[in-house]
Amino acid sequence: MIDQISLGYSKIMTEMGIKNKILEHDSLVEAADVVAQLGYTLNDSVATLIMKADDNFIAVLRRDVTKISFKKIKKLLGVEMLRIATPEEFNKITELEIGTARFYVPGIKTYIDKKVFGKKTILGGTGSLTSTFQCQSEDLKKLPGIQVVDVTSEIEEVVTNLKTTKRVFSGIRATGRLHLGNYLGAVKGFLELEKTGKYETVYCVVDIHSITTPFKPDELRANKREIIIDYLAAGLDPKKSIIIYQSDIPEHIELAFYFSTVETIARMMHLPTYKEKVKQHPQANTMALLNYPILMASDILIYKAGLVPVGIDQEPHLEVAREIARKMNQIYGTDFPEPVRFATKGEYIPSLTGEGKMSKSVENSYINLTDNLDEIKKKIAKVPTDSGKGIMGPPPKGIDPKTYEGKEKYSELVGKIPSGVAALFEFVELFQGLEKRKYYEKIYITTGIKYGQMKQELSEAIFADLKPFQERRAKIAEDTKYVDEVIRDGAERARKIARETVQEVKEKMGLL
Repeated sequence: MIDQISLGYSKIMTEMGIKNKILEHDSLVEAADVVAQLGYTLNDSVATLIMKADDNFIAVLRRDVTKISFKKIKKLLGVEMLRIATPEEFNKITELEIGTARFYVPGIKTYIDKKVFGKKTILGGTGSLTSTFQCQSEDLKKLPGIQVVDVTSEIEEVVTNLKTTKRVFSGIRATGRLHLGNYLGAVKGFLELEKTGKYETVYCVVDIHSITTPFKPDELRANKREIIIDYLAAGLDPKKSIIIYQSDIPEHIELAFYFSTVETIARMMHLPTYKEKVKQHPQANTMALLNYPILMASDILIYKAGLVPVGIDQEPHLEVAREIARKMNQIYGTDFPEPVRFATKGEYIPSLTGEGKMSKSVENSYINLTDNLDEIKKKIAKVPTDSGKGIMGPPPKGIDPKTYEGKEKYSELVGKIPSGVAALFEFVELFQGLEKRKYYEKIYITTGIKYGQMKQELSEAIFADLKPFQERRAKIAEDTKYVDEVIRDGAERARKIARETVQEVKEKMGLL
């Protein structure tokens, strides 16, 4: 049922001679989600922006597939300062929730960009999150005191349908090749994103971040290329995704500097991640390290990415990115999304030490995707175990060990398995199957387990799984021309997006 807020607005517009229809939908804030549910695209919708120009507020109506030029509006109005109204100002002026702005805002001057009339039938807000206003664009000229203007930005971003495409940014430091944890825990999830066709993905080797802590130039140079080859061998499609070196896109650094004008030194110094890095590398307490989160925000926001697949440990940095997006949007009227952390469908891969997850920053905790069988055997052999003697002893003849209670229930004993042994069982399930894991758990609890044989079989299973990857990788590594083309093409595609974002920011900050 259509709510009274929407019906009241519809009546006001009808009395002005603006015929309209109210369309119902779920409670939604984002225009992209609204039009998607209604079966339209952003090409059909018009946004109402409430802005502050010097000491006065104005409303600007624009198509959702266009950007407005702050420079043009300032020149038109003859003002020095122009920004988007804060949420508090928006609420006070419109008495509405964010995301429900109407075409008609009583009491303030309204400007309609001429591009609005490029679409015959348009959609807009009603004052309610559960309904949308539909009318003929020409009828908006009947609104009192409106002025039709040309304020479309020269950098016009055309969006066809954001319901089907969301941009994802993923960065990896150039500190070494991908390991098993990267592959099963992240890259496989990335491949799933590619297959859906619903995400535009940017994979970035963040080599500039790698120089914020001690590094060796020769190793950095080699590692960054090896990671690209690993990505390609793992199956990422450079035609569907953008694969780049951070240092190939100088706009990352430029945008980071602009972002640094809205963040404070104190804020950066109080980040727990900064404090931890300083403890780890006291000799590397540099401005580059302090500004790491700002550069990370630039990496993400330069592509207007709304989704970032990172661990919970990176949440403080992601919050900085959201803060910067909010501040830039409020002060300068940009339209940066506030990125959120999300998890792919990859597995949690335990460390070979039995503590935490597999990580290249923890020695002896990981298996490289390029390790041969002997290397894998040596690493698996070092996984800490116990004596392997059965805890409970064998059950009486004819009794299922899973129902045999002895001193303790079988299910309770499984939960008390030492972490190193538990990690081995996790790997057995991943590479040999659930039934094999259950078998090993049963003999571990009852008759006892021979780790030597178990580790031998597990090592062979892991190598068998990695062998196809290694064969693909060897072929790709030999084709230097192809790898160079992937890197060059990724940089060209990324720079096109990055240049537009930086130019937009420079224009809105008054630098152009």
